[in-house]
Amino acid sequence: MTTNVLSFDLEHWYSATLLRDRVADPATHVEGSVAIVLDTLAAYDVRATFFVVGELAREHPSLVARIADAGHEVASHGHTHRPLFELDRETFAAELDRSTRAIHDATGTAPTGFRAPNFSVTRRTPWAIGMLKAAGYRYDSSVFPVRTPMYGVSGAPVEPYHPASDAPFEAQVGQGDLVELPLAVAHPRYRLPVAGGFYARTLPTWLLERGIATLNARGIPATIYFHPWEFNPAVARAVSAAGASRYERFVSAHGIRRLQEKLETLLDEFVFGAASDVAREYVNKTGASDATRPPVGRGR
Repeated sequence: MTTNVLSFDLEHWYSATLLRDRVADPATHVEGSVAIVLDTLAAYDVRATFFVVGELAREHPSLVARIADAGHEVASHGHTHRPLFELDRETFAAELDRSTRAIHDATGTAPTGFRAPNFSVTRRTPWAIGMLKAAGYRYDSSVFPVRTPMYGVSGAPVEPYHPASDAPFEAQVGQGDLVELPLAVAHPRYRLPVAGGFYARTLPTWLLERGIATLNARGIPATIYFHPWEFNPAVARAVSAAGASRYERFVSAHGIRRLQEKLETLLDEFVFGAASDVAREYVNKTGASDATRPPVGRGR
């Protein structure tokens, strides 16, 4: 049975793209939001990956330590939650180092995985993969293999692959030193995003189930993500009070009250694990045969 990636992007709710310039002096809700998620994972005995913003790890080191102590993986989500296309290479290198140190200081372990804020490893930032390799990271989970209004890379592989440093949306021939775990789409050919965020909150549960099952039937692990704040009804109220437009409220908070039930349905039906475990499983499974097995690209 295929093990899928269950991940949570741990950032403040007001750092979302549509809200970060709207909110003054916000309540964080981060402790309560993480508690909801940890209780759910404990109830289902599931290990997950938390991609944590470095600044948040500095602000709440005991919270991040608690996540690690519960058996979950803590990986990097950048240091300031700025998309990579807002950074130059030098600034990104500094942010990566700062986030790595913040997570190490909180957990005692350096992160081996990375997810760019806003999935911003795109054709605008092709240098990011090479820099992650140089920094010693073992996997990335930033590529959204469908173009959306806010992010994504059309035509990128939908299954795990070794990205080439000079062509990060193509598989590297032979065994690579970094694994890319793309976010889940409903079908290799019909690429409806089902990975998480707005799409998971808005799409019906049966469609999320079908998308994961379709990938698993092809031996492809589905990488899905949520934000802990999406499980906290207090955040929905905070978004409404933030002075955001109707569109911004819809994209940022629609479906929050139903997301817990959706997650539990998925946990009942599919096998999930941490991103590092799935990346390691991919390396162990492919080995030298990776040189002859092309990734799923535009569909089969």
